[in-house]
Amino acid sequence: MCTYYYLHYHHLPPCARDIDYAVHYSYCPNSTTERSVMMQQPCDDLTYAPEFNPIEGIDYNNPCATGGCLVSQQCSSGGCRLEDLGNRWVCCQCSRGGNTFRWCSHPMKKVPDTLCYHVVCQNCWADS
Repeated sequence: MCTYYYLHYHHLPPCARDIDYAVHYSYCPNSTTERSVMMQQPCDDLTYAPEFNPIEGIDYNNPCATGGCLVSQQCSSGGCRLEDLGNRWVCCQCSRGGNTFRWCSHPMKKVPDTLCYHVVCQNCWADS
């Protein structure tokens, strides 16, 4: 018998996005794999796991009441901030623009053989 429960992910300030919700499955030996997309599917005997969430479903007004508060990986990695800046930003550490990844890969001006590697933060700005 496969089981499922709900997880929710909080975004970190200054990110003001809403909480993300996801269903998490614990697969059993009777689960199947859909070969066209190579994804595991739960079995037909799917059961809610109350030990992870004491009530059926989620209270969207207070999801933390069911426990399992998690931090959004997208937010903690800088992905949300990168999207907020239009996926192109200027680094607040080295003042160089054209960055399209979550980290700055420009050479440092004082030490050219060292890269900046600053992760996009609240102080970085959009690059037009």
